[in-house]
Parts: sequence; structure tokens; C-alpha cells
Amino acid sequence: MSTPFTDIIGENDQTRARHEHLESLRQLVGNVYPNKFERSRVVDSGREDTITAMAEKFRGFEPTSVDGARPTPEAIEEANQQLNKIVVRLAGRIASPPRVMGKAAFLHLSDGVSRLQIYIRKADVRAVNNDTR
Repeated sequence: MSTPFTDIIGENDQTRARHEHLESLRQLVGNVYPNKFERSRVVDSGREDTITAMAEKFRGFEPTSVDGARPTPEAIEEANQQLNKIVVRLAGRIASPPRVMGKAAFLHLSDGVSRLQIYIRKADVRAVNNDTR
């Protein structure tokens, strides 16, 4: 027989703050402990996509260049417009602590086979914790 958590640790300011934070997350996203996550199916393999398969799929969007020169700004903009139309859901673990550089951060997501470096801009992300900045 197990002892209830409230009998082990009494109510204090830390537990109240955590309960309030959990409730604010519940209001923001609904179920804070979902029991199912479905990854995107972009590659026509019939299975869920791995990070490796997704990376290979998106290499086709890279603008082409002539004789090793940099792609034109127009080609880059066109590729970005096509990529911005795609929404992807990947599963994995954060492989290393995020590297925060001012208003941007980099992190590595790993699915056990390969890693994907993700670039995150603060302006593009909505805060999910107590920060409202």
C-alpha cells in the first residue's frame, strides 16, 4: 500500500507554486500528460518518419546553385516559402542542453539513430512557463 503524496510532503509555498503552474499549463494546452503522440508522415514509407527520413525529405527543398556559387536571394526566399507551408511533428529526446544566444537558441533532437539541430527564435515561440516575456 502506498502513502499519498500529500502525507509525505506537506503543503508549502513550493508545492502551491507547482500546483498553480500545472493548472496554468492545463488551461493553456489541456491535457498536460498526454498518453499518445503521433509523428508526421511526410515520407511515403507507410511508417512514422524518423529524423533521418525527415532530413532527407527536406534536402530536396535546398536551392540549387551554379558552379558552387551561393544561391540567389530569390531562390532562397522561394524555398523558405515552400518550407513554411509544412508542419512537422517529430519525436525524440533533447540530446544536449540548448545553446541560448540572445534571442535565439539551438538544440539537438535525437531519435536514437540520428540528430537534428533545431534553430528557435524567441519571437516565434509562445511561452509555456511562468515567463510572459
